Amino acid sequence: ERGVNSTTFSRALLQAPVYFFPPLLMSSIPIIKNVVERNPALRVPMTTYLLLCCFGLGLPASVAIFPQMGEIKVSEAEEKYQKISDKSGKGYEVLFYNKGL
Repeated sequence: ERGVNSTTFSRALLQAPVYFFPPLLMSSIPIIKNVVERNPALRVPMTTYLLLCCFGLGLPASVAIFPQMGEIKVSEAEEKYQKISDKSGKGYEVLFYNKGL
């Protein structure tokens, strides 16, 4: 459940710069605004470039929000993982995981 929630949050956060920054930049930065007003055919390439930049900046930020390594109490894990034990038969109290990419 925790993994699904963090994945959902990070993917939603990844989309935020893509939705908000290109329109904001296209209408507020005078140089871009003037170029697009003089040559409307540049609107699509400029928007595409800004989207690419926003994804390039947003992806590392959304991945970095959550730590690479995490831990979870066995009691909070799924039932099939609560019965895992080490070689001596002793059960684990905490499980560690790597987020991976």
